[in-house]
Amino acid sequence: MKRTVYLTMAAVVCAVAFTGCQKAPDAVEGNGIPHAQGDMEKQVQDIAAVDDCGRTQTEAGKQPQAGWYQGTVGTGGSIININAEIPAVTDNLSVITLKPDDGLDMDALHAFLDSESGAVEDTSQELLRYIEENDKENATFQENGDRFLYSTFGDHSALRLGDGKKEALFKFHTGAYYVDHDLLEKCHGIYSGNYSETLIMQDQMGEGSFSAERAKEILLDKLKAVGVGDIAMKEICYVKGDGYSYYEMQFVPVYDGIAVDIGSNSYTLGQVFPSGFGFVTEEGVADVNLMDFCGKAAKKEPVTVISFEQVLKILEQYLDNGMIVSDGTIIYDRVELNYYPVPNPAPDPDAIEYKSELTLTPIWHIYMPVDEYVDGGYYDAAGPSHICINAVTGELVVAD
Repeated sequence: MKRTVYLTMAAVVCAVAFTGCQKAPDAVEGNGIPHAQGDMEKQVQDIAAVDDCGRTQTEAGKQPQAGWYQGTVGTGGSIININAEIPAVTDNLSVITLKPDDGLDMDALHAFLDSESGAVEDTSQELLRYIEENDKENATFQENGDRFLYSTFGDHSALRLGDGKKEALFKFHTGAYYVDHDLLEKCHGIYSGNYSETLIMQDQMGEGSFSAERAKEILLDKLKAVGVGDIAMKEICYVKGDGYSYYEMQFVPVYDGIAVDIGSNSYTLGQVFPSGFGFVTEEGVADVNLMDFCGKAAKKEPVTVISFEQVLKILEQYLDNGMIVSDGTIIYDRVELNYYPVPNPAPDPDAIEYKSELTLTPIWHIYMPVDEYVDGGYYDAAGPSHICINAVTGELVVAD
């Protein structure tokens, strides 16, 4: 486990994707995925519009579905194997438009800092200058011809307070950072002696005298000040040393009970991924960084979600068409309903992009976790590690 102090600036990494996507004839590119036209597109639309009983989505209503699926989709050498629990479809999903949260003001920042000292210093102007200089530097070509462009959700604003022991900041009305230097130093001090690191699974959340469930409660209590009431854990690592321990937590926001996910192991220009990282001790939060995380729902358009049975039929079409290439080597053991942050289809190729709003759309997310993918040596397998299907239209959103 890396000893990392999460910085105040969000970093978006453009990585090489584990891609199984291949362009098919008579297709046009959109969001990095070839989208079929003509008959293929019509077939997908027809499947998405009618349920397994021959009813349209409107006629079928909103019926929860849940269970387990183990089977093969496709024929011959072009197949997808799935062995996973299937989540129930809730009746409150929407296409959500997020806006920056103006409630992240100076009063909220004081509450987030929760200083025990009377000597609180406002360094907001210094932070704004740093952000401007950082954006300028990242958008400038370096000697090797590279530059670092990314997209950020929010406006060009920043607030920062500190009292010498703690520091807290808001940026862009969508991000937040907090550090307790004394607690963080204790966390880092673990690595000077004997220590162990344990990856915590979902069914282990309640175990131990200082459980991961308790750490999550401590974290959520801290995040109340920024208006965050629910989070979904992506990865939890318990780090234990001689006489001290903490949890390193990676998490994402939750809207209407559904976690946000980009369904990929890499970012592309125009992509925003709301995410959070934190160090949590039994004494309190040592460090937490929320990136593009605190968007406020400004509009919700209710939608009807296609069933997983419809998704299986749609996957057959994409396999037959060549839009998904898979030889069945990978066995997908995760199926989730997520909210997908829709990328800007035409980001500025020459500047850091600030998005004034972010759209979330429901997706069916079929995948193998990256640690399983790496440990299993699937690099040479023909097939993406993530497959994301628009849960309303059936469109192939991601095959990465």
